[in-house]
Amino acid sequence: MSSRPDPNQNPAQDPNQDRTEVSPLLYRLADSVVLIGVRGPEPLYTDVSGSLCAVAYTEPDEIRRDLPDGYRLFQITVPELLAQLPPAAGLIINPRAASPIHVAAEERDVVIAAGLPFPAGAYIKVKAGADPQPRLLAAVLPRIEAMAAVRRLYLTRYRVADAREKILAVYEVDGTPGADDAAADAVTAAAADIALADPMQVVALGDVPEELRAVILADVRPAYVRPDPQG
Repeated sequence: MSSRPDPNQNPAQDPNQDRTEVSPLLYRLADSVVLIGVRGPEPLYTDVSGSLCAVAYTEPDEIRRDLPDGYRLFQITVPELLAQLPPAAGLIINPRAASPIHVAAEERDVVIAAGLPFPAGAYIKVKAGADPQPRLLAAVLPRIEAMAAVRRLYLTRYRVADAREKILAVYEVDGTPGADDAAADAVTAAAADIALADPMQVVALGDVPEELRAVILADVRPAYVRPDPQG
């Protein structure tokens, strides 16, 4: 990415990790949603210093001005877009800006990794306490109460480095086949039903890094606990 390292970047969780290659834009970029023009399955491309690059925008008016005939608008996250590009292609965002963002082909994997829920080496802060979400909870409870495999649901907030703060929905399920995906789908569908304004990350408890999982288990009161059948 075209940017300099920031000496004030939040510290990595691993104090021994070399952070000199981490751009201050990295986690914000990996958390971004952009607009692209597509024709069929193919996005709009351009040439940047002799290299093929997909073109993306953050402002609807800008992309509409540049969109060729036959292309339609499509919204996508930056990591999803990068993962779909040909191996030799990079990405340029806001090409008409004074300082467009350029992700070279060889930098794509770094941005994709930074878009994971808990990217390795990033400073990650989980709120020590539940985050009341009454509308979300009202929408999701009927769904998860109908799933015998869901043990608990936690709702809190977290932030990865300097990316946006998000609602963090963490579910715990039995080992029933398909229960993991079903629980995640239930929370996501509930958020869609209420047009949840805040960004949200939905993860299984077992996928939360150990030190952050300890915070959740110790300091976040569950929003839902499966009734004890022995009750």
